[in-house]
Amino acid sequence: MKEFSRKNLVLLVVSIAVGVVIAHIPPPEGLDSVGMTYLGIFVGMLVALISNAVPSWAACLGALALMVAFRVGTVAEVFSAFGGSIVWLMIAVFTFAAAIENSGLLTRLALKMLSVFPKNYRGQVLSLMAAGLVISPLIPSNNAKTNLLVPMATEMTKQVGYEKKSGPALGLLTAVFIPPYIGSHAFLTGSANVAFMLGVIGLSFSWVGYLSMTWVWLILLLVGTYIFCMVFCRPKEKLNLPASYFSDKYKELGKMKKEEWVALVVIAVCLVLWIGNFFDAGMVALLGGIVLCAFGILKPSDFQTRIPWGLIMFIGAIISIAGFMSPLGVSAWIATVLGPIVSPVISNVWIFVPVLLIVTWVLRAFIPAQGPCLIILFSIFGPLLPDAGISLFILGFVEYIGGNIWFNSFMNPFVIGTLGVAGNEYVTIKEFKKSAYAYAVISIVAMMGSIPLWMAMGLC
Repeated sequence: MKEFSRKNLVLLVVSIAVGVVIAHIPPPEGLDSVGMTYLGIFVGMLVALISNAVPSWAACLGALALMVAFRVGTVAEVFSAFGGSIVWLMIAVFTFAAAIENSGLLTRLALKMLSVFPKNYRGQVLSLMAAGLVISPLIPSNNAKTNLLVPMATEMTKQVGYEKKSGPALGLLTAVFIPPYIGSHAFLTGSANVAFMLGVIGLSFSWVGYLSMTWVWLILLLVGTYIFCMVFCRPKEKLNLPASYFSDKYKELGKMKKEEWVALVVIAVCLVLWIGNFFDAGMVALLGGIVLCAFGILKPSDFQTRIPWGLIMFIGAIISIAGFMSPLGVSAWIATVLGPIVSPVISNVWIFVPVLLIVTWVLRAFIPAQGPCLIILFSIFGPLLPDAGISLFILGFVEYIGGNIWFNSFMNPFVIGTLGVAGNEYVTIKEFKKSAYAYAVISIVAMMGSIPLWMAMGLC
């Protein structure tokens, strides 16, 4: 423990030293002393995030405190993002999701989806993909969704009799992993990562407005996943599940309980309000969670323990810090310095999108956390894209969602957790890397395939 503490202390000191050095460099043309102070704090924070010197929320809140202390902004200005829509959207959807999970309705929905498809391999793949897609917009926690569904894929693999580390076993795990883990990013309420991505780039959308920009990508992602599972993972012999396997499990749940009925009604109402865009999406989710709390489905203790307050602090702080880049002239200065270098890349969206994906994957080979990668690339490309006619949404969406890759276990620790939940027996990281390479190809196709839609919407 002492060794670990010493290492982190050294990394923290290095982060602070880097920030101090940058802050005291004579301001170049286009920046003043306040801008250099901000730049020093910003870069020092990045070093702390990349090195994991302290938890991400601590690094970012520390940066905010330093910005106030060195008069980069007032307390109200520096912490303004915590009163904004993105932070409250996250609090709302996590509150809503915790209550829905408590109701037990999601397990019933998942089993129902699994029971209605054919029991051959094609049906097994489709049922797992459908179950993941159905629950995607309802839970913002990728971990919760995969923990719910991945064991079902393992049970299916055992029941059918697929061999360990075989293609069919890989196909079923891929089918249950990509739709809820990756595909959930097509929905405003599908992942906390969406709120983080939008917060960093400084944009906000309605529930339907966001989906209108992502639906092509989602369809291509699902089609690509299905093709991979059916072409590269198909079993050589026909092995079917018992005809009543999932329907029997569904019957074991018995009749729907009061909590499930209440949750079903609340979900239906929230979906109508989201689709109709009658109110702010976050406020709809928050009111839904309060209704569920009134029925005793969400306990007061859940609000304290089931909401990832550290993640919310991290995202709120990052949004606040990024918001100072333009007013202080840092964005304009970066654009002046990097414009001539990156202009060939951003001059054409058909070039920019694949290059951004490749650069992201290279960064992820060295930085295990996706958040710092987005912040770095936003700092580089963010000031330049508006003049090039490319929306910051494309930067955030392509970089963050495309960057959820797992060419090795270091790049995405979440994948190791998923394999552990799956039992780490039928599919290991060695086999699952094949799905990562498939996802890389699917990402390029899905992102490029979305460009005509984005062009039609005036995003590029």
